[in-house]
Amino acid sequence: MPTDRPKVYRAMKKDADDKPTVAQTATGLGVRSGTDIITDAAGNVVLDANGMSVAPGWRNLELHRIPKRLGSIIPGARGSDNTHCFTTGGGAFQRDPFARGLELIPDAAHHAAVAPIAAVPLAEYEADLAATRLDWVIDEA
Repeated sequence: MPTDRPKVYRAMKKDADDKPTVAQTATGLGVRSGTDIITDAAGNVVLDANGMSVAPGWRNLELHRIPKRLGSIIPGARGSDNTHCFTTGGGAFQRDPFARGLELIPDAAHHAAVAPIAAVPLAEYEADLAATRLDWVIDEA
């Protein structure tokens, strides 16, 4: 796992190899067009500091994202037990490069977006996110 990128967490479904499922859903490694990001008439992602939501720790995720099985650690956790708390990176939770074509843009103490660094076609942004798949590991400790 790269340690130079900012350390972030996201609740996602996993595949058989214990890596996140690439999907354009709130629980996948990806974004929902029209919800997480918007595209312009040419199909390029609009650079408005939006993107794939992440947090600096799994305990900072919204309660509806933290799997219910972790309710003994985080009272009120009500997320699907089909999701897992994934992490990647090791650096500070601050605006910084994240991976090829991506940057982390914090918008609050406990929330940030992994966004494209340039106006690129949605498919390219999604491919850049998917290229980080092998770097994510489950961390629910």
